[in-house]
Amino acid sequence: MKRILLSVFGFLALAIATLTPAFAQSKGTVYYLVPTLLDEFQTGSVTALELFLKQVGYDFKSLNADNKTDAQQSQMNDVIALKPSVEAARAAGIPVVEFDRQITSTPSDFTSVAGTVEIGYVAADQAEKLLKAKNGAVKGKILQVLGDPGDPYTLDIQKGFEEKMKAFPDVKIISLPAMQW
Repeated sequence: MKRILLSVFGFLALAIATLTPAFAQSKGTVYYLVPTLLDEFQTGSVTALELFLKQVGYDFKSLNADNKTDAQQSQMNDVIALKPSVEAARAAGIPVVEFDRQITSTPSDFTSVAGTVEIGYVAADQAEKLLKAKNGAVKGKILQVLGDPGDPYTLDIQKGFEEKMKAFPDVKIISLPAMQW
């Protein structure tokens, strides 16, 4: 759960973590705790966020955890030291933004995440078409390769996929996690 929360804080929870700007032009600092820079989505996100935030007057700091929970926990603790919690940040008028992972246990000011359950639905629709084309009916076995089983992103995709596939009792789903992908 800690890893999930930390990933969600990715475009952080203490979005404008400093109330007193370092110099007159700066509106504050936005911290982006990126879980890893191993894929184009994350590297592109860092570039886009930095460009946008600098254009609108914020300093930007990106902290890469190299896909290590303990590193991200340490980074989060460093940022949290600026403000004790997401709730305190919001109470202080600091906008909290969730990017790529959603925090469901506390409110935020803005959320930008993929429709993960819908991604599962789309995958199920494709599986249905492929099984029907191969077997003449929606039946057979499917290997479902998942990400981290503790990550809500993964769990929501799985939820959408399995929800739609319930309509096909002749389909056996074999699920395997693929960690750190």
